[in-house]
Amino acid sequence: MPVHDVDALLAHLRSLDENRLATVLRRRPDALSLPWPADIADLAERLHSRESIVTAYMRLPLPHTEVLGALTLVEQLGLPVTAAGVSTWLGSDPGVVQAFLDDLHERALTLVTADGEITTPAQFPAVGAGLGQPVRVLLADATLERLRGLAAALKIRGDGAKKLVVDRLATYFCDPDAVRTLVDAAPPRERELLLECAEQGAALEYFPMYFGSYPAGAREQPGHWAVARGVLWPSHDGAADLPLEVALALRGERWRLPFHPEPPPLAHHPVPTEHVDAEAAARLLRMIERVTALVDTATTESIPLIKSGAVGLRTLRIFARDWDVEVDEVRLAVELALATAVLAPAPPPAPPRSRGRKRPPPQPSPGLIPGPAVSAWRSADAASRGRALLDTWWQSDRSVLMDSTVAAELGESAVYRHLRHELVDVYATLGPGRAVSDIAELVSLLGWRAPLIGEDIVGDVLTAAVREAELLGLLALGAATALCRALHTGTLAAATAELTSGAHTSAVIGADLTAVVLGPPATDLSRFLDGVAARESRGAATTWRFTPDSIRAAFDRGTTASDLIGELTSIAPAGLPQALEYLIGDVARTHGQVGVVELGCAVVADDPTLLRELVGNRKLGKLGLATLAPTVLASRTDAGTMLSALRAAGYAPVVRGVDGSVLISAPPTTESAAGGRELDAIGIAAADPDRHARHLAATAGRAPLDPAGRFPSFAALRGCGEAEAIWQLVAGRPAHITQDGRTQLVHSAKLRGDTLTAWSATTERYEDFPVAQISISGPPGAGL
Repeated sequence: MPVHDVDALLAHLRSLDENRLATVLRRRPDALSLPWPADIADLAERLHSRESIVTAYMRLPLPHTEVLGALTLVEQLGLPVTAAGVSTWLGSDPGVVQAFLDDLHERALTLVTADGEITTPAQFPAVGAGLGQPVRVLLADATLERLRGLAAALKIRGDGAKKLVVDRLATYFCDPDAVRTLVDAAPPRERELLLECAEQGAALEYFPMYFGSYPAGAREQPGHWAVARGVLWPSHDGAADLPLEVALALRGERWRLPFHPEPPPLAHHPVPTEHVDAEAAARLLRMIERVTALVDTATTESIPLIKSGAVGLRTLRIFARDWDVEVDEVRLAVELALATAVLAPAPPPAPPRSRGRKRPPPQPSPGLIPGPAVSAWRSADAASRGRALLDTWWQSDRSVLMDSTVAAELGESAVYRHLRHELVDVYATLGPGRAVSDIAELVSLLGWRAPLIGEDIVGDVLTAAVREAELLGLLALGAATALCRALHTGTLAAATAELTSGAHTSAVIGADLTAVVLGPPATDLSRFLDGVAARESRGAATTWRFTPDSIRAAFDRGTTASDLIGELTSIAPAGLPQALEYLIGDVARTHGQVGVVELGCAVVADDPTLLRELVGNRKLGKLGLATLAPTVLASRTDAGTMLSALRAAGYAPVVRGVDGSVLISAPPTTESAAGGRELDAIGIAAADPDRHARHLAATAGRAPLDPAGRFPSFAALRGCGEAEAIWQLVAGRPAHITQDGRTQLVHSAKLRGDTLTAWSATTERYEDFPVAQISISGPPGAGL
């Protein structure tokens, strides 16, 4: 199969209109990863890169890989690489094969030359065929001495130059009748081995004898006769394969390549659509509640981490017990909170000073605290929060619900994202109200859609992906929800707005001191009721129960009886039962009768005169010292501040425990993270293929200007702002550019001469910035 170069691909791309260009960008989504291609030449370079070709190949369904393998086989046999030739070797109707060739053409993985031959950017193996290399390739790599030995064993002339010997041997092995006659004359044991290898497409275990010969009386290892005649070719890894022509000759003229144009069947059954979508809203709102609860917890006290930097199983189980949910739901909520930057690891404490030259190891983070996007999260509505969580899951290359052993092998991998997309596509195309009947059939179908991943990995990833999709409301009752179909079609914003708008904002409060919401509760309603009552059940209806302890907890947070009754009345259209009002009044009458004063620290001394001196010392007036007993002073300041102030005033205090013992050290303090980030700026919005295709088509006629490389660009932009932000920008990552007092968020920058061209997320088009007039800074919440 002829292999085309990048110039041929560029000519093809320039011949496409914007609609066909948009199709290429959709079928090759890696082409629009950051940095985006600024012109058609950039796009051609990216699509022709080895990384992009491998990525596109890995995402192909099984019949597409089989067609590409057939193209390679036809070319290796020296036949015209046409649709008719491919159809012959696949044993299928030309119309069926042509449909897959057209799809590969839309992915820019095949081109058609002026004389009708099909070309590809690389040679692809014949998947599942078990065919070796062409004999001419093997012969060309062999030494002349080896070739003459083969010629002697086959009784062929071995004199002359290497090229002549190679031609004679290649002509012999390309004759199927000659190969079959040779194998028929082999010793019975060797003949059986060769026929078995040809039928099964398997290699034979064989270790070549590089030095010396077999000892007298020793048995030759199986395959030695065939290796001596070039019917088997050994490799350095202890295996011997049949050459392509030999395997085809032994399989017979009627043998054809495997071809599976039809996907495996997937049984499905009907389910009530209204129940599916109701469950979707409830689950998405529940996940929003979980993330919000994590943020609230981290605001008051950091969430502890284990040595690996993850939240430990013990902490996850505590959250699961408190919320009455499964650990998987908590684990996914933590992962999404970190990925959306509403939670972030707290800065680690400064490492201890080392007297030697050896640098002390970095200190671990003390825990999770609110991240740079927490302000945007709190101000966003439920629809925006839900969309941020779903988009983050959709684009993630991680899975926290995977089996730990398999997850450790895969690490961060595009396999997760690929199979998530395939999973959503399968469910969404079933249509509303159709549920998958057998998950095992789903594994087979995804194995057909992603044959190069491996069915064992597909099964493990699928189990985790289905569970994650259920917790996020994408799947319910075994069927796709409206959110799943919207994610598939790119209309997620409208779907989340519609589903969350149906969340209930009121409750029915009964005389049995319960509040019942008949449907998915709104996030604000759930948060309010969680603060004044104990949640008892969830599902189609959610129930809370008011108790003296729950009312007392509300009073502890500063609520008064009148405020609480007013807030409850606003969410209960039918009014409040008298029993609840009596309960609130009873708790209010006893609340606060006993007071507890919180002290920062206490100062103790055996000499009352010394303590009276401290109270009267003007230098210590800001500490607010108060006498509790002749030998005890109280202060609202913490122990560290008290120690520093007393030492500055000329005293020599020590820290004591409650039992009077002297403590050697004080606990370290933790700083909180600063900065903020827009919720929608957690990740740069994905490129719109249609809009980008219009830009590429409009600029296709321009002569491409060679942009400066990364290091020259960095050198030219030094002095234009923060060094780290400049490096991120020249690498194609996001940064802020300020020009004439206006700041824009940009990425995919290219420096050409004295002009920096970059995509502006602010204006949603490419902008040109004169280098002498710009200032570059990092985006809020660096690390995008």
